[in-house]
Amino acid sequence: MDENEEKACEIYQDLKKDYDGVEKVLMEKEDTFCIYADDDTLWKIFEDIEKGVKSIEFNAGANEAHYLRVIP
Repeated sequence: MDENEEKACEIYQDLKKDYDGVEKVLMEKEDTFCIYADDDTLWKIFEDIEKGVKSIEFNAGANEAHYLRVIP
């Protein structure tokens, strides 16, 4: 497991404690990660962390996986 996979696993485990609907977390770049979950869970995470991160973007396009892209 490389460093990014370890980070993603750590973030996933932390989120899963508070948000049962989290499906997976992937590191996009060293400082950017994507959280995949159902829409209700994504909105809840968005509302809970939006003020504590540099950037957060909700991706919910048609025929695409729905996720949050987060830069802490």
